[in-house]
Amino acid sequence: METANAHAIAGEGSPVFVTPQLFDRIVGSDRTLIAIDTPRAEEVLSQFQQFARRSGNSIYSWTENEGITSLREGTVSVSGSTRLPDALRYINASMQFGVYLFPGLSGMLRFSPLRAQCMALLRQISRARDGGANVRRVVLIDERVDLSDSVDAMMLRFSDAPTAVRPLRLRDGRWIT
Repeated sequence: METANAHAIAGEGSPVFVTPQLFDRIVGSDRTLIAIDTPRAEEVLSQFQQFARRSGNSIYSWTENEGITSLREGTVSVSGSTRLPDALRYINASMQFGVYLFPGLSGMLRFSPLRAQCMALLRQISRARDGGANVRRVVLIDERVDLSDSVDAMMLRFSDAPTAVRPLRLRDGRWIT
């Protein structure tokens, strides 16, 4: 399993995790499945939404109620994508650039009758090769993304540890951490 550390940047409130550098690493990765381990999934999802609106990138989020929805435009959603297997099939067949966020998928699939079908689709997506502008990334966001050994081994993993980042302080005329 490949692991990458993303450094949080100390800001006014809580640390910023979603940066242009992180997005470039996600899109530039040779892996199609990306895992983000974070105790603050909702906040990271909100940061992705802010990034999508500012950058204009095609970033989507999936929920059971709304299916695949554009984070950039908010009201644009993919019809027929509320069922998880249908959403994964859509991503697998899509010829468009896109980063697709799935918050809380690990817990949702743990005892689901759709688990086997979704795992097979995630394996298919992980084996897909990008061609030109056809970059698709599936980003799983959870406290600890843990699906199965065979799928986890196909992921590039980022860890967000907001408590590990200490704000800079001024001491004796020098900035220290």
